[in-house]
Formats: sequence, structure tokens, C-alpha cells
Amino acid sequence: MPDPARAGLKDDLTWGGYLKNETAYRISEPRSFTKIRNILDLNAKYKISKNYWLTASGWYYYDLVYDFFDYRTISARPEREIQQPLSFFENLLQEKDSNILELREFYLDASFKKLDIRAGRQFVVWGVLTGVRIVDEVQPMDFRELILIDLLDYRIPLWMVKTDYYGENNQYELLWIPDIRFHKPAPRGSEWELLQDIRDANGNLLINYPNSQPKNWEWGLKVTRTIGENEISLSYFYTWDDFPVNFRLSPYPAQVGAPDPIFFPTYTRIQMFGGTLQRPFFGQVLKGEVAYVTGKYFGIGEIDANGDGFLDNLGELKRDHLRWGLGLDFNVMKTDVSLGVAQWIIFGYRPEMVMDNYDTSINVFLRKELVDRNAVFTLLGIWLVNLNEDYLKPKITFKMTDYFQVAVGMDLFWGKKSQLGVAFSGGRPTDLVEVPQRSQFIGNFQGNDRLFVEFKYSF
Repeated sequence: MPDPARAGLKDDLTWGGYLKNETAYRISEPRSFTKIRNILDLNAKYKISKNYWLTASGWYYYDLVYDFFDYRTISARPEREIQQPLSFFENLLQEKDSNILELREFYLDASFKKLDIRAGRQFVVWGVLTGVRIVDEVQPMDFRELILIDLLDYRIPLWMVKTDYYGENNQYELLWIPDIRFHKPAPRGSEWELLQDIRDANGNLLINYPNSQPKNWEWGLKVTRTIGENEISLSYFYTWDDFPVNFRLSPYPAQVGAPDPIFFPTYTRIQMFGGTLQRPFFGQVLKGEVAYVTGKYFGIGEIDANGDGFLDNLGELKRDHLRWGLGLDFNVMKTDVSLGVAQWIIFGYRPEMVMDNYDTSINVFLRKELVDRNAVFTLLGIWLVNLNEDYLKPKITFKMTDYFQVAVGMDLFWGKKSQLGVAFSGGRPTDLVEVPQRSQFIGNFQGNDRLFVEFKYSF
């Protein structure tokens, strides 16, 4: 006879996952394979009782590219940083994004008539726009491949408790986050290195991370209501700026023989007051987000207005700012299109600030099913208007069977590189020259254009 206990376990436990290979080849010099990553992803859900479920997921991945190719060829840093002195390359670290085992989700769901509670390691998405973070700042980001990986994969999961209460007209969502984490930079020395922790000459971190004491916890509250055809939400998030503020005591002007800058990188608290809107619009979908943020610091250029011989205000100014975004989802010629525009506006702006007073970006996402080829074509485009830099990602995915698919695409970059502080003339550390201040993002990787292919088997 069948074992009732075994039959019950089979009925209450569901599981699945996938095996995936991601291979990328840089098409700009020095040409090289830059990724041969093999991934095993597993997920499971267990029904404890009528009102309780347990969910877990995790992955393991290993990148074979480091076994087959020289690290500096993979990273292309010597070519990208040719203006740097020889000592830069001699001390360049070689951190590998490989052999990673990670628990992605592990949470308990409790569901009642008007109340849902989810406790554990999880993801929370508050935004409504495609590919834009305005209100959606709950999760820090993993920049191991800049912004190239899937939206869910670049979010860092957090241990938290999320409570949803369903009132007569409103839905109330409360977040308690004792797990204090910040953006994760790309591995040092890699082709995607840009945003890093600051260290001293001995490699020691020059920053103290906030601990998990109650005063450092993050809190969030969101209220959602449907009025006619409009779905509206208002939110408040008491959080940390996921980028450290790089306060620095820096002699000005920089010159040979002057003391080195002394850095005081610090994580600071910010408050976000947000709102979202979704509504039908002549048969399409109109989306909007807005956030008023207090307490954020913005970097300033090389200026010494008081003449004390040091950079003013430790290189940072504290300012409130507004973020807003507007998007429209529609279908034309059997193609799903999402268009969006987003902007930051800094209040109390000063000319010496590195970031512009109004910082605008435009993005587009296209999706078209190619029925005759059993495939889907997608295109993501991002234009950072002020910085005059662009990112384009065309991709086509072929469904070979119900379980197996193959995708091929490209990551393409346009723009200029950042210029901050001073530069070495001809790579000689004894010859310093001032440069126009320019902080870029996508343009720093204009030599990293790549072709990629993905194989995925789901089970």
C-alpha cells in the first residue's frame, strides 16, 4: 500500500529550477571571452497547512572563463586604463565573480482573511515603471555586471518582515528590515569595476558599516487604493543611501608634494516620500512614479571658495531632491512597447555640484513574438540625456522545446569616460594636471561591447 505520509509530502511540496549557461565575448579590442558562467538554480515551496507556506530558492554558479583565459585579458583593464602609471597595474586586484553559492529566498507565508505576513529572506518591488528605479529602492543592487543582468537577479534579497492588511478600500503594506545591506560593487579589477569601497594603502576598508541595532533598522509603509480606473499608491521609506558618501579632506589645488587626500566614506540616512499611478489611457496603460528624497549628499567639483587650501564642504553638499518618471505601455504592429522618461531635480543647486540640476533619462523596451520562428525578440534602450551616453540590448530567444530555450544578443555602449580630480600626464605620477570634472556612468564601458549566448533548461 502507498505510504500516506509520502503521498502527503508529494502533494504539499512543489519544486523546480533550471540549468543555464551564459557565455559572453567582447567584440572590441582586446577581444576575449569574458564569461562562461554555468548556473544551477533550485526553488521549492512547501504547504505546511491551509494558512502557512514555506518557500526557499538558491543558486550556485561557476565561471569557467577564468580557467581558460588570462584575467587581465578578460578584464581589459590595462587597455582601458592606459593613462594610469605602471604601479596601478602592478597593484590591480583580481577578484573573480565565480564559485558562488547563495540562498536567494527563504521565507514563511502566513495568510488570513484580511492579513498576509511574509517573514524571511525575500524581494519586494514597489515601482511600476519598466527598468527605472524611482520609488523602487527597497532592495540594494548587485553591480557584478553593471546593469546588464535580469531585473530580479541584480536585486539583493533582504531578511525582513512584510505585512499586508486588506481594508475595505485600501491595502496597507508595512516593511520591517533589520538586515542592513548596501549596493554590491563589481569585483575589483574586473571589466565592470566602477563603484567601489574606498581602502587605504594596505587594503583596509575606510568605512564602518552600520550594524543591526534597532536605531539602524529600515522601515517602509505603502498604502494602495483603486479609485475608478486609477491604481494609486503612497509610500514612505526610512532607509540608508546605498552608496557611501565620500567625504574627503583634500588639499586644493592638487600639486606635487601636497598631502594625499584623507577620505571619510560614510553611509547616511535618507527618507523617501513616494507615490505611483497606473491607469488605462485610450486603450493603453499610463504609469507614473514620484519620490521626494531628503538627506542625500551630492559631490562637488574642485573648489576652494573660502581660500583655506582645502576642498570646500569635505567635497559633498546635502540637498533634498525630487525624482519623477512617466511611462506608457502600448501595442503597435503586434509589438509591445514601453516608453519612459525619468528625471532628478536637485533643490538648492550650486554650480560646483558635479551632477546637473536637472538629470534626465529616456528608456524604451520592445517585445515582439515571432510566432513562425517560435521566438521572442526584445530590445532595451537607455539614453542618459545629460551625460550623452547610451546602452542598447537587442536579444532574441528561441523556444526549442517546452523546457529548453536558446538566446543570443548584444550589449552595446556609447559615451565618454569619467574625469575626476587630477590626471597623470603621460602616465607619470610626478606630473599632475587638472582635468575638467565629468562623472559618467555607461560611457565608462564604451569599450566593453559584447555578444552573448544563453542556454537554459528548466525543470
